[in-house]
Amino acid sequence: MKRRTKVLGVLFLVVAAGITTAALSFNGCAQSPRLTGNLRATAARSQKLMALAAEEATAITDVDARLTRQLNLADMQIQRNWPDDAKVTLDAARKTLGSEDSKKLNDHARISGWVSVSELSRAVKDTDGANTACDGAIKAVREIEDPAVRCEYVMGICNEMQYLKGKAKAADLLAEAGPWTKNIDQIDHRRLAVVSFAGALFNLDDFAKGQAMLKNEDDAAWRSDTLTQLASMPVDRGRSGYADSANEVILGAAVSAPSRATTSPGSRQYFGQKLNYREVFQGQFNSKTLGR
Repeated sequence: MKRRTKVLGVLFLVVAAGITTAALSFNGCAQSPRLTGNLRATAARSQKLMALAAEEATAITDVDARLTRQLNLADMQIQRNWPDDAKVTLDAARKTLGSEDSKKLNDHARISGWVSVSELSRAVKDTDGANTACDGAIKAVREIEDPAVRCEYVMGICNEMQYLKGKAKAADLLAEAGPWTKNIDQIDHRRLAVVSFAGALFNLDDFAKGQAMLKNEDDAAWRSDTLTQLASMPVDRGRSGYADSANEVILGAAVSAPSRATTSPGSRQYFGQKLNYREVFQGQFNSKTLGR
Protein backbone atom coordinates (compact mmCIF):
# COMPACT_ATOMS: atom_id res chain seq x y z
CA MET A 1 0.00 0.00 0.00
CA LYS A 2 2.79 2.41 0.90
CA ARG A 3 4.62 1.52 -2.28
CA ARG A 4 1.50 2.18 -4.38
CA THR A 5 1.03 5.55 -2.69
CA LYS A 6 4.66 6.47 -3.38
CA VAL A 7 4.36 5.54 -7.06
CA LEU A 8 1.18 7.58 -7.41
CA GLY A 9 2.90 10.57 -5.79
CA VAL A 10 5.80 10.40 -8.22
CA LEU A 11 3.42 10.16 -11.17
CA PHE A 12 1.49 13.18 -9.89
CA LEU A 13 4.65 15.25 -9.68
CA VAL A 14 5.72 14.24 -13.19
CA VAL A 15 2.30 15.06 -14.65
CA ALA A 16 2.14 18.37 -12.77
CA ALA A 17 5.60 19.36 -13.99
CA GLY A 18 4.60 18.53 -17.57
CA ILE A 19 1.44 20.58 -17.34
CA THR A 20 3.35 23.56 -15.91
CA THR A 21 6.01 23.35 -18.61
CA ALA A 22 3.36 23.10 -21.32
CA ALA A 23 1.51 26.09 -19.89
CA LEU A 24 4.65 28.19 -19.77
CA SER A 25 5.50 27.21 -23.31
CA PHE A 26 1.94 27.86 -24.51
CA ASN A 27 1.80 31.31 -22.97
CA GLY A 28 5.26 32.23 -24.20
CA CYS A 29 6.33 33.27 -20.71
CA ALA A 30 9.56 31.35 -20.93
CA GLN A 31 10.70 33.32 -24.01
CA SER A 32 9.05 36.78 -23.84
CA PRO A 33 9.06 39.49 -21.17
CA ARG A 34 5.80 40.67 -19.67
CA LEU A 35 3.64 42.53 -22.16
CA THR A 36 3.63 46.33 -21.73
CA GLY A 37 2.38 49.36 -23.60
CA ASN A 38 5.79 51.01 -23.40
CA LEU A 39 7.47 50.24 -26.72
CA ARG A 40 10.67 48.25 -26.49
CA ALA A 41 12.55 49.82 -29.37
CA THR A 42 14.61 47.74 -31.75
CA ALA A 43 16.16 48.73 -35.06
CA ALA A 44 13.69 46.57 -36.97
CA ARG A 45 10.68 48.03 -35.12
CA SER A 46 11.96 51.56 -35.61
CA GLN A 47 12.46 51.02 -39.33
CA LYS A 48 8.96 49.60 -39.75
CA LEU A 49 7.33 52.35 -37.69
CA MET A 50 9.08 55.08 -39.68
CA ALA A 51 7.92 53.48 -42.91
CA LEU A 52 4.38 53.53 -41.53
CA ALA A 53 4.82 57.19 -40.58
CA ALA A 54 5.83 57.97 -44.16
CA GLU A 55 2.79 56.08 -45.41
CA GLU A 56 0.51 58.11 -43.14
CA ALA A 57 2.16 61.36 -44.24
CA THR A 58 0.81 60.83 -47.77
CA ALA A 59 -2.71 61.33 -46.38
CA ILE A 60 -2.02 64.80 -44.89
CA THR A 61 -4.44 67.25 -46.47
CA ASP A 62 -2.23 70.36 -46.20
CA VAL A 63 0.17 69.90 -49.11
CA ASP A 64 2.92 72.03 -47.53
CA ALA A 65 2.79 70.04 -44.28
CA ARG A 66 2.67 66.78 -46.26
CA LEU A 67 5.75 67.64 -48.34
CA THR A 68 7.68 68.91 -45.32
CA ARG A 69 7.06 65.69 -43.36
CA GLN A 70 7.93 63.50 -46.32
CA LEU A 71 11.27 65.25 -46.77
CA ASN A 72 12.08 65.07 -43.05
CA LEU A 73 11.16 61.39 -42.88
CA ALA A 74 13.33 60.64 -45.92
CA ASP A 75 16.20 62.49 -44.26
CA MET A 76 15.78 60.46 -41.05
CA GLN A 77 15.73 57.23 -43.05
CA ILE A 78 18.92 58.29 -44.81
CA GLN A 79 20.62 59.13 -41.50
CA ARG A 80 19.67 55.69 -40.14
CA ASN A 81 21.06 54.00 -43.25
CA TRP A 82 17.72 52.78 -44.63
CA PRO A 83 18.23 53.94 -48.24
CA ASP A 84 15.55 51.73 -49.79
CA ASP A 85 12.93 53.14 -47.42
CA ALA A 86 14.16 56.67 -48.16
CA LYS A 87 13.74 56.06 -51.90
CA VAL A 88 10.09 55.06 -51.34
CA THR A 89 9.47 58.18 -49.23
CA LEU A 90 11.18 60.44 -51.78
CA ASP A 91 9.10 58.90 -54.56
CA ALA A 92 6.01 59.86 -52.55
CA ALA A 93 7.40 63.40 -52.22
CA ARG A 94 7.86 63.59 -55.99
CA LYS A 95 4.25 62.53 -56.42
CA THR A 96 3.19 65.28 -54.01
CA LEU A 97 5.09 67.86 -56.06
CA GLY A 98 3.63 66.49 -59.29
CA SER A 99 0.05 66.47 -58.03
CA GLU A 100 -2.69 69.05 -58.54
CA ASP A 101 -2.30 69.89 -54.84
CA SER A 102 1.17 71.29 -55.53
CA LYS A 103 -0.45 74.34 -57.13
CA LYS A 104 -1.39 75.39 -53.60
CA LEU A 105 2.31 75.71 -52.72
CA ASN A 106 3.99 79.07 -53.19
CA ASP A 107 6.82 79.30 -55.73
CA HIS A 108 9.52 79.12 -53.07
CA ALA A 109 8.13 75.96 -51.43
CA ARG A 110 7.47 74.22 -54.74
CA ILE A 111 10.89 74.91 -56.26
CA SER A 112 12.72 74.24 -53.01
CA GLY A 113 10.76 70.99 -52.70
CA TRP A 114 12.05 69.81 -56.07
CA VAL A 115 15.61 70.87 -55.23
CA SER A 116 15.40 69.12 -51.83
CA VAL A 117 14.15 65.87 -53.38
CA SER A 118 17.05 66.01 -55.83
CA GLU A 119 19.52 66.66 -53.03
CA LEU A 120 18.23 63.79 -50.86
CA SER A 121 17.96 61.44 -53.86
CA ARG A 122 21.63 62.02 -54.59
CA ALA A 123 22.37 60.99 -50.99
CA VAL A 124 20.86 57.54 -51.66
CA LYS A 125 22.47 57.34 -55.11
CA ASP A 126 19.11 57.53 -56.90
CA THR A 127 20.35 59.41 -59.95
CA ASP A 128 17.17 58.96 -61.95
CA GLY A 129 15.04 60.27 -59.10
CA ALA A 130 17.39 63.21 -58.61
CA ASN A 131 17.31 64.11 -62.30
CA THR A 132 13.52 63.97 -62.36
CA ALA A 133 13.36 66.30 -59.36
CA CYS A 134 15.97 68.71 -60.72
CA ASP A 135 14.11 68.87 -64.04
CA GLY A 136 10.95 69.59 -62.05
CA ALA A 137 12.65 72.58 -60.41
CA ILE A 138 13.84 73.93 -63.78
CA LYS A 139 10.35 73.55 -65.27
CA ALA A 140 8.77 75.24 -62.25
CA VAL A 141 11.02 78.30 -62.46
CA ARG A 142 10.44 78.68 -66.20
CA GLU A 143 6.68 78.62 -65.60
CA ILE A 144 6.81 81.68 -63.32
CA GLU A 145 5.19 84.45 -65.33
CA ASP A 146 7.34 87.33 -64.07
CA PRO A 147 10.99 86.97 -65.25
CA ALA A 148 12.14 89.18 -62.37
CA VAL A 149 10.71 86.68 -59.88
CA ARG A 150 12.38 83.78 -61.73
CA CYS A 151 15.75 85.36 -60.97
CA GLU A 152 15.21 84.73 -57.24
CA TYR A 153 15.42 80.96 -57.77
CA VAL A 154 18.10 80.59 -60.44
CA MET A 155 21.15 80.40 -58.17
CA GLY A 156 19.71 77.74 -55.87
CA ILE A 157 18.72 75.52 -58.78
CA CYS A 158 22.08 75.97 -60.53
CA ASN A 159 23.89 75.05 -57.33
CA GLU A 160 22.11 71.67 -57.36
CA MET A 161 22.62 71.31 -61.11
CA GLN A 162 26.40 71.60 -60.86
CA TYR A 163 26.48 68.55 -58.56
CA LEU A 164 23.99 66.49 -60.51
CA LYS A 165 24.33 67.53 -64.16
CA GLY A 166 27.75 69.16 -64.26
CA LYS A 167 29.12 72.68 -64.64
CA ALA A 168 28.11 73.16 -68.27
CA LYS A 169 24.40 72.54 -67.60
CA ALA A 170 24.47 74.91 -64.62
CA ALA A 171 26.16 77.55 -66.76
CA ASP A 172 23.50 77.17 -69.46
CA LEU A 173 20.66 77.93 -67.05
CA LEU A 174 22.54 80.89 -65.59
CA ALA A 175 23.06 82.26 -69.09
CA GLU A 176 19.37 81.76 -69.88
CA ALA A 177 18.53 83.88 -66.83
CA GLY A 178 20.58 86.85 -68.03
CA PRO A 179 17.78 88.52 -70.02
CA TRP A 180 15.39 87.90 -67.12
CA THR A 181 17.38 90.35 -64.99
CA LYS A 182 16.29 93.22 -67.25
CA ASN A 183 12.82 92.90 -65.70
CA ILE A 184 14.10 93.76 -62.21
CA ASP A 185 13.07 97.39 -61.83
CA GLN A 186 15.30 98.46 -58.94
CA ILE A 187 18.80 99.08 -60.26
CA ASP A 188 20.59 98.00 -57.07
CA HIS A 189 18.74 94.69 -57.03
CA ARG A 190 19.13 94.15 -60.76
CA ARG A 191 22.88 94.73 -60.70
CA LEU A 192 23.29 92.49 -57.68
CA ALA A 193 21.59 89.71 -59.66
CA VAL A 194 23.79 90.33 -62.71
CA VAL A 195 27.01 90.34 -60.67
CA SER A 196 25.94 87.26 -58.73
CA PHE A 197 25.14 85.30 -61.89
CA ALA A 198 28.35 86.47 -63.56
CA GLY A 199 30.42 85.53 -60.51
CA ALA A 200 28.86 82.07 -60.51
CA LEU A 201 29.69 81.66 -64.20
CA PHE A 202 33.29 82.67 -63.58
CA ASN A 203 33.42 80.10 -60.76
CA LEU A 204 32.21 77.55 -63.28
CA ASP A 205 35.14 78.66 -65.51
CA ASP A 206 32.83 79.91 -68.26
CA PHE A 207 34.32 83.37 -68.82
CA ALA A 208 32.52 84.00 -72.11
CA LYS A 209 29.10 83.48 -70.54
CA GLY A 210 30.19 85.48 -67.47
CA GLN A 211 31.17 88.48 -69.57
CA ALA A 212 27.98 88.14 -71.61
CA MET A 213 26.01 88.18 -68.37
CA LEU A 214 27.52 91.54 -67.39
CA LYS A 215 26.56 92.93 -70.80
CA ASN A 216 22.93 92.75 -69.70
CA GLU A 217 23.82 96.11 -68.13
CA ASP A 218 24.50 98.78 -70.78
CA ASP A 219 27.01 100.82 -68.74
CA ALA A 220 30.48 99.80 -70.00
CA ALA A 221 32.21 101.72 -67.22
CA TRP A 222 30.19 99.79 -64.65
CA ARG A 223 31.10 96.52 -66.35
CA SER A 224 34.80 97.38 -66.36
CA ASP A 225 34.76 98.46 -62.73
CA THR A 226 32.84 95.32 -61.78
CA LEU A 227 35.35 93.03 -63.50
CA THR A 228 38.22 94.95 -61.92
CA GLN A 229 36.84 94.42 -58.45
CA LEU A 230 36.04 90.77 -59.07
CA ALA A 231 39.62 90.31 -60.29
CA SER A 232 41.14 92.04 -57.25
CA MET A 233 43.37 89.99 -54.98
CA PRO A 234 44.85 91.56 -51.85
CA VAL A 235 48.63 91.82 -51.85
CA ASP A 236 50.37 89.86 -49.12
CA ARG A 237 53.01 92.40 -48.10
CA GLY A 238 54.90 89.75 -46.18
CA ARG A 239 55.95 88.01 -49.36
CA SER A 240 55.89 88.45 -53.09
CA GLY A 241 53.00 87.37 -55.22
CA TYR A 242 49.32 87.25 -54.28
CA ALA A 243 47.53 85.89 -51.27
CA ASP A 244 44.33 83.87 -51.61
CA SER A 245 41.51 86.11 -52.75
CA ALA A 246 39.46 87.63 -49.96
CA ASN A 247 36.82 88.54 -52.52
CA GLU A 248 36.28 85.10 -54.00
CA VAL A 249 32.79 84.76 -55.40
CA ILE A 250 31.23 81.47 -54.45
CA LEU A 251 28.25 79.99 -56.24
CA GLY A 252 25.37 81.61 -54.45
CA ALA A 253 27.16 84.80 -53.42
CA ALA A 254 28.25 88.01 -55.08
CA VAL A 255 30.60 90.83 -54.19
CA SER A 256 28.87 94.11 -54.95
CA ALA A 257 30.67 95.89 -57.72
CA PRO A 258 31.31 99.65 -57.62
CA SER A 259 28.61 101.74 -59.18
CA ARG A 260 27.12 105.18 -59.06
CA ALA A 261 23.82 103.61 -58.07
CA THR A 262 24.50 100.32 -56.32
CA THR A 263 25.46 99.13 -52.87
CA SER A 264 28.81 99.94 -51.33
CA PRO A 265 31.89 98.36 -52.92
CA GLY A 266 33.39 95.29 -51.34
CA SER A 267 30.36 94.18 -49.34
CA ARG A 268 29.59 90.47 -49.56
CA GLN A 269 25.93 89.76 -50.32
CA TYR A 270 23.75 86.89 -51.43
CA PHE A 271 21.21 87.05 -54.20
CA GLY A 272 18.09 84.94 -54.44
CA GLN A 273 16.21 82.58 -52.17
CA LYS A 274 17.81 79.63 -50.41
CA LEU A 275 16.36 76.41 -51.80
CA ASN A 276 18.30 73.61 -50.10
CA TYR A 277 16.58 71.13 -47.80
CA ARG A 278 18.29 72.16 -44.57
CA GLU A 279 17.41 75.82 -44.97
CA VAL A 280 13.77 75.37 -45.91
CA PHE A 281 12.42 72.06 -44.59
CA GLN A 282 14.67 70.34 -42.05
CA GLY A 283 13.11 70.10 -38.61
CA GLN A 284 9.99 72.02 -39.65
CA PHE A 285 6.27 71.26 -39.69
CA ASN A 286 5.83 73.62 -42.64
CA SER A 287 8.33 75.05 -45.09
CA LYS A 288 10.24 78.22 -44.20
CA THR A 289 9.44 80.39 -47.20
CA LEU A 290 8.58 83.95 -48.04
CA GLY A 291 5.07 82.91 -49.04
CA ARG A 292 5.42 84.13 -52.61
